Amino acid sequence: MSYQNGGSSSGGGYQPIESSTGSENGASASPGPNLKKWTIGAVAVVVLGLIGVSMAKPGSSHVAQSGAASSEISANGKMKLFDDLHRYVLEDYDAKPTFASFLPGVAGLYGKPVWSFYVNRGQGVASFGTKTKDFPMLEFNPANKAYQLTPFVGFRTFIKTVRGKRSLDYEPFAPSAARNLESADQEAEAEKPKRIMYVGTNEFEVREINADVGLTTSAKTIVLPEENFAALVRRVNFTNTGSDSLTLSALDGLAQMEPVGGKLDWGLKQMSRTLEGWFGVYHATDDLTMPFY
Repeated sequence: MSYQNGGSSSGGGYQPIESSTGSENGASASPGPNLKKWTIGAVAVVVLGLIGVSMAKPGSSHVAQSGAASSEISANGKMKLFDDLHRYVLEDYDAKPTFASFLPGVAGLYGKPVWSFYVNRGQGVASFGTKTKDFPMLEFNPANKAYQLTPFVGFRTFIKTVRGKRSLDYEPFAPSAARNLESADQEAEAEKPKRIMYVGTNEFEVREINADVGLTTSAKTIVLPEENFAALVRRVNFTNTGSDSLTLSALDGLAQMEPVGGKLDWGLKQMSRTLEGWFGVYHATDDLTMPFY
């Protein structure tokens, strides 16, 4: 299907171009003298296509083998640029050249926004906070450092899976399991987990499809709208893609969060160890087991 710019009359964006086999007044066109030639040509193209598919190497269709949804795969076997939710799709995102972006700092008419800085490494979220980078919940780092640090100090997920008699400790989105798109042995690279990033207007999602473990892990991040406090919402889903039952235990989250209390960015960069000595975690009541920052 082709797309064209919808313009102001259609509300903007790209709209599908509808094709029709009929004439301009809606009546079906009568078969022309060249119909037989076109039919023969179409059959020849289909036959050649089938021959090309049958001669393809077993590891050539990496997307199909990865378990990605069929609606996300185009006719040439590659992933579409946009999914059904009109989110941009970046295949093998952590194997591509680095980039950085922000989620929009918008939280509705009465909400308080949170800023969120993300990169195409690890699980994406490099930093977030309120007002400016002086008030981070996760320490702000410039892009060149965020590319290196995000997989290790950002959000991480640790899983213990048990399937039958097989037990496995596993970390989705670990940089050590990222694919190398420049490798000469692409069949070996195709055995590694498939990773995809989806970028929407107020969200982004990372997904790892691990065929060996039989588990798909996705983490979606959005800015919470219409609340009188700033918040970043993160939702992690685990999907069993194996043929039998799976038992898993998971540990997920941040290793460290920065507390409230004033401008922190300078201190975190220049005297972070001293700041740790003055940080405190308090409980609202003696019987409350959740920390109050």
